[in-house]
Amino acid sequence: MKYIILAIVGVIAVFGLCFLVSGLIRRKMKKKIPMALHVLIGIVSGLIIIAAACGIYFSIHYSADESSLALLNDKSVSEIDGAYFIDGYGEDTALIFYPGAKVDSEAYLPLMKKLADSGIDCFIVKPPLRFALFDINAADRIIGKYNYKHIFVSGHSMGGVAASSYASNNSEKVDGVVLLAAYPNSELGDDLSLLSIYGSEDKVIDKDAYKNAAPNRPKSFKEVIIMGGNHANFGNYGEQSGDGDATITREEQQKQTADAITEFIK
Repeated sequence: MKYIILAIVGVIAVFGLCFLVSGLIRRKMKKKIPMALHVLIGIVSGLIIIAAACGIYFSIHYSADESSLALLNDKSVSEIDGAYFIDGYGEDTALIFYPGAKVDSEAYLPLMKKLADSGIDCFIVKPPLRFALFDINAADRIIGKYNYKHIFVSGHSMGGVAASSYASNNSEKVDGVVLLAAYPNSELGDDLSLLSIYGSEDKVIDKDAYKNAAPNRPKSFKEVIIMGGNHANFGNYGEQSGDGDATITREEQQKQTADAITEFIK
């Protein structure tokens, strides 16, 4: 919510500045431009600045490391419409995963490969501009194309918000939710199960918001805290700004995560 408020304040500030500059220029002109044109110039200038700022913002992202990209050549990994499919040996259960904000989808291939090796088919959504909130209903495309008996949705950080939002509105389509360093921003009914995993050294997640999300969690709720784990090491994209220092390896954090998810699902 605070980011939405900041965005609104930013937009207002940009347009206000554009109108102010346009007004100052208009005052200094010997021949005044019509007020309508002054307003139009302010609006167009504001839109150009906002578009440029958005372009810069979305172009800066967390890239998947070489070990993640190498898995694109694994025989179990394939690319489908808007997602990566990691084929496990099972046939009745699938997990649909929403990446964290501004993180390459490929960065989660190592974690999903561990789950696939335990028999769970996995899908990693490839959202527009690497923002899962721009494609919350991405799971529908996968659910409609495949015939699984059990479906779980999952996500990391902001991707977890997208996953929980989808589950909240489509509880009849999914069996449960798995959140990594995230919390539900809308109520999950008691017909759903929820697994929440985060690292003890995570400095990115808003702990107060996590605690305040308690009313949105279903009765069937399990929490796993990975001692020594941090925010970024659920994926393979390097360090994340503001995060704590992990005292266990990325490999160990992902192994514990995969074990917890497998136990929860099976």
